[in-house]
Amino acid sequence: MKKIVGFLGMLAMLLFAVQAQAVTLGKYTRGALVPSVFHDGASVDTVVGIICQIDCSRHDTKTKGGKIHWTFYDVNSTHVADGDLKCTDDDFLPFSWMQTRDRLNGMEGYLVFHADANTTISANAFLVDQSNKDAIFIPVIPLVDNDFAGAPADNPDAVMHLSNGILARTSYDVRYWIDPTYNAKTTIVVWLTKPYKDNDGKPIPMLVDAWNNDEVRASITLYLPQELNKLCPSTWKALPSDFIDGFVRLAMPATIDGFAYSYISSSIFGAQQTLLAAECEQPRGERPATPSNTPCGCQ
Repeated sequence: MKKIVGFLGMLAMLLFAVQAQAVTLGKYTRGALVPSVFHDGASVDTVVGIICQIDCSRHDTKTKGGKIHWTFYDVNSTHVADGDLKCTDDDFLPFSWMQTRDRLNGMEGYLVFHADANTTISANAFLVDQSNKDAIFIPVIPLVDNDFAGAPADNPDAVMHLSNGILARTSYDVRYWIDPTYNAKTTIVVWLTKPYKDNDGKPIPMLVDAWNNDEVRASITLYLPQELNKLCPSTWKALPSDFIDGFVRLAMPATIDGFAYSYISSSIFGAQQTLLAAECEQPRGERPATPSNTPCGCQ
């Protein structure tokens, strides 16, 4: 038995979060995806810090700066709002979602930042909860030109690929912890370039495996019907009652890129922690969205 509780459990979560993976964060590119964005109009806000770099060799000396276009989409990738930011070389831009669109309080969605041809950006984001004195790290995915390729003319900032995310046909493991002894809660965030539905628009069931910390496996069925999906393991009725600490293995569908992470909170440490999903090092041959039975990390 490998029972891990209390602070040892927290250490195990942190070790899981830094496993090697193909996801790339923290580099200058043409765009940035903030996969989960929300504000409540009062104390909870999503804030983004953007560093701007301009290649002066690509424009004349009269050009004083660059432009970054931002677009906010709801969980179904419906365009809700957009705007422009001006920047100069070596510039830092603070961006508050609440201050930018105060009347969109309560709406879940995501932000896409897309810089012009002379500009590259890097971004970091947090969900700030002033009432609880908490700031939750939101992973920001760098976007390259190819990620916008194939976007419709009326929505050029739509993200069609995710070169720095989890690529199609790739399995990945994401942590959960819902131990009632520690008031542990988990929300799993899965962002997709398009929803996993059939041609009739019905969500496609995904048969996935979950493991607890005794290395016991259980099969459950999940759905990813939106671009921005938030899953709560505590509500999964097919999850056995003793599966309070472990991970779940999913897979990106054959033609869909994405990204995944989990928010975990507990009364023993007060603040929410962000844990990145770990991508499985497996061949990316054609296969359905059901994860491979090959153990993650095995070549």
